[in-house]
Amino acid sequence: MGMELVEVDERYRVTIPKEVRKSFQVVKGQRFYLVPYGRDLLMKSFPADAASRLDQVVGSFKLDVRTKKEAEKWLLQRAGKRS
Repeated sequence: MGMELVEVDERYRVTIPKEVRKSFQVVKGQRFYLVPYGRDLLMKSFPADAASRLDQVVGSFKLDVRTKKEAEKWLLQRAGKRS
């Protein structure tokens, strides 16, 4: 699959073409990061199970809400750099 041309509508929305949705298994409600890349804008999927991934990593550690959120943010940043 090559590049796809999309258009921003009057409400600044972009529709992902069907072929792209199928190829990347995009589902309704899925979240994405918009990442500035020079003069371009990249779209990167946000892991739906970020909290459960964090629980797997920290295991039986008991963290307060603030610390857990900071750890989740760190984990997501690290995961994004490897993708």
